[in-house]
Amino acid sequence: MINIECKRDIDLPADVVWEEVRHFDRVLNWVPRGEESTISVTGSGVGMIRDIELATMGYVQHRLETYDEGQRTFSYSLTGGMPLGMKEYAVVASVTPIDDARCTLRWAGTMTADGSLDEKATGRALQMALANMTTGIVAVLKGEVPQFSAQLGVDY
Repeated sequence: MINIECKRDIDLPADVVWEEVRHFDRVLNWVPRGEESTISVTGSGVGMIRDIELATMGYVQHRLETYDEGQRTFSYSLTGGMPLGMKEYAVVASVTPIDDARCTLRWAGTMTADGSLDEKATGRALQMALANMTTGIVAVLKGEVPQFSAQLGVDY
C-alpha cells in the first residue's frame, strides 16, 4: 500500500470550488472523455454508491465514506472495478481557503496495486487521475476547455 497526494492552489474562492467539488455525482464533468462516460448514483449522503463506466478505463464503483460540509471535505473508496491496475484505494478530498480569493484543493489517500503493474507506477497513475480531475474542475468553474495530461493506462 502506498500513500498518494495531489494538491493545487487555485485562484478561486474556497466556497466556489467547494460548491462544485462537493457533488459526488459530478465527476464526469471533470475527467477526460467524461461526456462519453456514464454514471448512476444509488442512495444519498454517506454510504451512497456511484457506478461509473469511464470511456477511458472502464467500470469503477465508489462509496462515499465521509462528508463534512463545514470542513469542506469528503472521502470515498473503491468498491468495484480495478482502474489503472488498482485493487483498492481510498481518497480524501478537501478544499481549504488560502485567502478570500484563493484556495487549495487536495486529494490524498492510500492505494494498493493489483500486481499487473509496478505499485509506484500505479500510484503515479492515480495521482495523475486526481490532477486531471483538478484540471477539469478548474476548467468547469472558469468556463475553459481543460488541458488534460497523458495518463498511464488511459485511452484518450
